[in-house]
Amino acid sequence: MSEKSEKNQAGNASEYVDFSRHDQSGNFLSHFEYGVPAGLVQPDNNVLSLEESGDISGMFMLDDRLLLGYDIIWKSYHPEFVAAGYKRSSSSFPMAIWDAKTGEKLLTLKGFHTGSPRGAKKLDENRLITWARDFRVFLWDMETGEPLAAFTSPVHLDEKGYAIVSSRNGEDYSADDWVAYMEGRGAPGFNVTHYMQPVPAGEQLKYGPFEGHEGKGTTIRRYELDIAKHIDHRDLLLRLQDLEGAEAGYSTPFRMEDGRFGIGGATYGTWEQVFVWDGVKDLIILFPKRLYVDCEIVGEIAPNTVRIDEGSEIYVFKDI
Repeated sequence: MSEKSEKNQAGNASEYVDFSRHDQSGNFLSHFEYGVPAGLVQPDNNVLSLEESGDISGMFMLDDRLLLGYDIIWKSYHPEFVAAGYKRSSSSFPMAIWDAKTGEKLLTLKGFHTGSPRGAKKLDENRLITWARDFRVFLWDMETGEPLAAFTSPVHLDEKGYAIVSSRNGEDYSADDWVAYMEGRGAPGFNVTHYMQPVPAGEQLKYGPFEGHEGKGTTIRRYELDIAKHIDHRDLLLRLQDLEGAEAGYSTPFRMEDGRFGIGGATYGTWEQVFVWDGVKDLIILFPKRLYVDCEIVGEIAPNTVRIDEGSEIYVFKDI
């Protein structure tokens, strides 16, 4: 990154930005410290500083002129955040649109996802969709930033008719495919419920259920494993594909008394959520306040009750 430190284009910013300590993902540059502007590498290898971008941690190009920047908002699972309908009251923004040619911030979206964003696509000049690891899909007005509609992630089937549980489902859709899906003319959608514990051993918050589309002419085959056999996380990961990389390699599966499956990353690379799935399309996502490398997913300790230990902090999700 050192070659970029002397080639900054400040855009409409008033001061020089040293990008030599930024992390690079594709053409996007971000800094681990909040408040440090993000940058976009231009075709001539100069770096364009993005206006008011000190909170963003990732971005998606929407076309050759516009980009969507976002903040991974795992830090915001607080009661007032949920009570406000997932609308952040602080000055920070979770998702906004920039001009990729000038660096100007054009629009802040009035709402955000509760999981790491997976993708974004313009449907036309006025509408944008985003999808994320909370298994929700939002439709936005690109003039006002207001949310127009909300859906859940589509269910994709493998060659045997089993569901593939991944928030990346749909990332290869065209704009017309997404319109068909939102109108109920495409794949079925997951039924999704979020449970959160902002404080260890504290109040449990529930958001949802969010009902997914039934789908047109689609039959989902129920995924089951021999109850007498130990669950191999590699078998379950063929279905629950939302766990990736180190998170998948160190994942811990568990079985619920009613036949549902649970899994989450349990050590290096862990994310801040654990999945419980019925083998078809009902999906529960558990959000503890935080998980680190030494967390232990204990599993079901009583009917419909799941325990997750994070060192001395204990999270018990009940009635899930």
